[in-house]
Amino acid sequence: MRGKSGRYRTKLLVLFILLSCVPALLIGTTAYRKSSDMFHAQTEQDLSVILDQMTTSVERQINDFDRFTMLPYYMPGIFQFLNQPPVSKENWGSAEIVAQRTMARLMSAYPSINSSIKGLTVYGMNGSINGYRISGNETINPDADVKAESWYRQVLERKGGFVITGVQEITQFKGAPFPAIIGSRLLMDDDYRPLAVIAMFISPEFIPKIVRSLELPGVQVTVLDRNGMLVYASDDRVADSVLAAPKAEKKGTWEMKALPGGGPAYLGVFKTSEYLGWKVYMGINRDEMLQGSRSIREFTLAIVVAVSFAAAVVSWLLARSLSKPIHRLIRSMRDVEKGQFQVPFTFERVDEIGLLERSYGKMVHRLDELIQSIEEKERQKRHAELYALRARIQPHFLYNTLNSIRMLAILQQSAQIAKLLQSLSKLLQANMRLEDDLVPLAKEIGLLKDYAALMDLRYTNVFDIEWRIDPSVQQAAVPPMLLQPLLENAIFHGGKGLERKLRIIVAAVRTDENRLLVIEVADDGAGFHPGTELESLEDRERKPSHIGLRNVRDRIRLRFGEDYGLQAARRGDWTCVTLRMPLKGIEGEEDGDVELASG
Repeated sequence: MRGKSGRYRTKLLVLFILLSCVPALLIGTTAYRKSSDMFHAQTEQDLSVILDQMTTSVERQINDFDRFTMLPYYMPGIFQFLNQPPVSKENWGSAEIVAQRTMARLMSAYPSINSSIKGLTVYGMNGSINGYRISGNETINPDADVKAESWYRQVLERKGGFVITGVQEITQFKGAPFPAIIGSRLLMDDDYRPLAVIAMFISPEFIPKIVRSLELPGVQVTVLDRNGMLVYASDDRVADSVLAAPKAEKKGTWEMKALPGGGPAYLGVFKTSEYLGWKVYMGINRDEMLQGSRSIREFTLAIVVAVSFAAAVVSWLLARSLSKPIHRLIRSMRDVEKGQFQVPFTFERVDEIGLLERSYGKMVHRLDELIQSIEEKERQKRHAELYALRARIQPHFLYNTLNSIRMLAILQQSAQIAKLLQSLSKLLQANMRLEDDLVPLAKEIGLLKDYAALMDLRYTNVFDIEWRIDPSVQQAAVPPMLLQPLLENAIFHGGKGLERKLRIIVAAVRTDENRLLVIEVADDGAGFHPGTELESLEDRERKPSHIGLRNVRDRIRLRFGEDYGLQAARRGDWTCVTLRMPLKGIEGEEDGDVELASG
């Protein structure tokens, strides 16, 4: 309980002392082991990144050789030569000589493309054999049975795929054999019939070039082919240990004890290339890796003593610097609780505490602005409602009297007068219910039609109205008596000075992408100048008996927000007043996947 109610400065001081002393007691016994593990893990991570780079470089180089084997496909003359039965040299004609020159030019071009290509042979399915070697005897060895070799059989099985081997002794030429990596492919004609096998003899020296380019002193690299045979080794003793070790999985770590004869121990990572099937081992001297860890152990004891003393001093200073501004914020919060939205202190600090104080000050000022804004909006809302209520006909006896007159018109068989009185009665009834929250759009359109009938009685054959109401918005919720000022504005102002019948269109649609209800009242009357503002249209008639466009706009914005309201525009011969509000159901829920029922 005392820990919960104690001063923050005291608790922070005690906490810092505990956090500094307890770890100090453990550092001396665990520093070396933890640092060793850290260096071990970091070395494995670094070697893995370097190994990925090296493997990618080797795969990129082999991929170049893969593409080089496709060159014969771009020399149709060679395919014609390979499609013909072999002809002895004494029976060669001009066609055979040209084809032979083309073949010689192709084979001699490979070493110039890549210096690692030391030779090339093309074994035609028609029995022809052509070869080229950059140095040494380039005469084809007739005793070499290439068809018996595993790589040749693998090429035939791949049916056009590229095949890469490990280091092999090349005996296809007369003279002493030489070591090389064989990259080969089966060439096929347009009908996918085998024509020849092209085999490139690649010097494995491109691998040490890649290793040297990585600039990794002390790192040993061993490369094995898919059959586990040695392709390259930077240290023969490390390679012997790798070859003697059990076959490992595709990717992981490896560790080797001291080398025979008292050499250092190695640890590292390995990875198998998905493209080549080769396995690359990369390792580093374990003693060199742990050299930094030993230095850490030597300084551990001295650091423990210094940290314990420094932690006590720093904790006291930090606790003091933190508790003071916190108490200042607490006092200010108590003032805000009392309704005093003023920050009594200045923001001098530039650290996180200063940022907290500045954010708090902005929050207090923002709260003050919001409260004032809410008060102003409430005042505007009350003003708009009072302004709207002024348009209402207060005496209820007028409504009852009109009903009596309508019944008398029915008794005297004046159906038209009875219908008009009924429309006026509905308008008066709706006018007296202006406080209602929301009504269906279908009901609002019905009242608007009643109003139009009354206006048609007053201005006989002056206007025609076309109703374009989307059935899916019939039950959309709208404020009551919202559209009557728009239609009244169109009839009164649009028909001034016209010598023809005024056309009016009332449309209501939905926009699914924005979930909006859009209502538009358009007329082809006198209109207004294109540069006229909406406020000017609202001020055209400011009689107390008219609600006006301004009131309609204010009612929408006060209910739904500043993003909604009215827009007036001139489109050709039409004056269009557009109303936008959220598309909501009559119960107040926003329209989602369920279409509003039509009325």
